[in-house]
Amino acid sequence: MPKAGDKEKAKVKVNVKERVVDESCDLSLSELSEIPVREIASFKRVTVLDLSSNRLVSLGKNFATLTRLVKLDLSKNQIRFLPEDFGQLEQLRHLDLYNNCLEHLPLSFGQLRRLRYLDLKGNPLTPAWEKIVGRCSTLKDCQQAAKNTVNICANYKPEFLERERLAAQQMAGSGDSNSVQANGGGGAAGKDKQGKAVKPNNKKAKAKKISEAGDNELTIKPVNAAGGSPSGAGGAATKTNQKSNQKKKKGNSWSKLLSRSALSSLMTFILLFIFNAVVIYMIMFKNPEIADKLVEYIPHQYRDWILTKTEIFRLRVTDWISEFRTPPEEH
Repeated sequence: MPKAGDKEKAKVKVNVKERVVDESCDLSLSELSEIPVREIASFKRVTVLDLSSNRLVSLGKNFATLTRLVKLDLSKNQIRFLPEDFGQLEQLRHLDLYNNCLEHLPLSFGQLRRLRYLDLKGNPLTPAWEKIVGRCSTLKDCQQAAKNTVNICANYKPEFLERERLAAQQMAGSGDSNSVQANGGGGAAGKDKQGKAVKPNNKKAKAKKISEAGDNELTIKPVNAAGGSPSGAGGAATKTNQKSNQKKKKGNSWSKLLSRSALSSLMTFILLFIFNAVVIYMIMFKNPEIADKLVEYIPHQYRDWILTKTEIFRLRVTDWISEFRTPPEEH
């Protein structure tokens, strides 16, 4: 007789080959409790993976080997944590973690430099991560959440995020601390059966204070790549200065292009004018026969007007040439 666990495993098995279409693999609504990483990795062309609406609690140990993924949908599961090497998915651009059980994100998120979309709605995040991620109610919010999360995980000191781990441990051991306080009778210090005073265990209280300080410092104290800690106003000022410098550079480049184009157009106009003047002079004064032949192709209604204008132009040119050729003594 097969056991109940064997029946559940038989239900979980999915033929991955049938779910692969072009570059996408759709494993949604498959009641999966484990991800078939080896089967998916065998299809090297798969860059889009849909694992939504399953029974996943974790991604497993080898999930980070799927380094070709560009879009990943893990929404509507019960995922409680992401693996520490999740940042190896450096090609990832779209990540959907809607409606899971995540409280923290791994440090390796700082390696996801190409991430442009991150949805973390419906997750019980800590207050610090809620401030960083935001609402994620619109497409713009999800894009900003991806940018903020990657920048913070890449630029913050490890001590601040280590306090996030202490907070998780504190939440896990909150039940034990409550039982200890109940046995103590609610006083500052309890007594054992022999009547001796017992000092309260302050280690967990200290860890709680450290975790709260970590939440505040995680959102307030950014650290740049060089290891300094500039204030938010200084960072905003530097950004505005960079934008203004970029605008100035663009304006200078446009002015240079306009000046070059204006100079080139002026030179071409002058050359064309000189060329036309030389051609007219050669035709009218050196080869009058060619001029007479050209006149025959002019329509009758415009011929008289053009001839009068050309004659006036010819007389002026001859006068100007004669004055130019005569020496100044005769003038």
